[in-house]
Amino acid sequence: MRSIVRTLGRAVLFGSFALFLAFRPAADARANSTLDWLSAEPVTLMDLGIIRLKQDLAQVGQRLLEVGFLPVLPTTGAYYDWRDKKITVFLTARERFAQPSDGMCLELFARVAKGLASRSRGHQGDPGWYLEEIFTHDGWGNFTRPTQMREDLLKTVRLEVTLLPPQPMGPARTLHCSGRLDTKLDDVSIITS
Repeated sequence: MRSIVRTLGRAVLFGSFALFLAFRPAADARANSTLDWLSAEPVTLMDLGIIRLKQDLAQVGQRLLEVGFLPVLPTTGAYYDWRDKKITVFLTARERFAQPSDGMCLELFARVAKGLASRSRGHQGDPGWYLEEIFTHDGWGNFTRPTQMREDLLKTVRLEVTLLPPQPMGPARTLHCSGRLDTKLDDVSIITS
C-alpha cells in the first residue's frame, strides 16, 4: 500500500512539475520588464505637442525641398527649455548660391511659420489654433484647458530659422531669424554671426 501511495505521490509531483514547466514559457513570453516599464511611464501633453511640432516641422522642411526652395533637406527640431519656460522650434538650411541675405532669411521664416500654421485643422492659417491643437489630445477632456492657452502658447513657442552660407569652408556669414509664429516680418529678429 505504501509503495502505491509513494508511486502516486511521485506521479503527482512529477506531473505538477511538468505542468509548471509547460506553462512557464507562456508566462515568460508575457513578461517583459522593458515594455512594462515603458507602458507605466506617463507621456504629458507637453511631450505630445513637441513630438507633433517636430513631425510637422520636418514635413514643412521636406516640402520646401520638394518645391525647390531649398537645395538640401534642412535640419529641424524642437525642444523645451525648462529654465526659460520656452519651446524652441528650429530649422537650419543652407543657402543655394549666394551669401545669406536678410530678405532670404525673412522669406524662409515666413514660409516655415505659414507652413506650420496651415496644418491647423480648425482654423487653417491661424498659428494660435495650430498650437492649441497640437498641444491637446483628441479626447473629451480638453474642456478643462486654460482659456488663454492659445495666447500663452503663442508667447511661449519661438521659431528660429538659421541660414548658412552655400560653401561650408568659404567666407562665413550665418543669419538667424527668430520670433513667434504670429510675428510680422518687420518684427522678426535678425542676428548675423
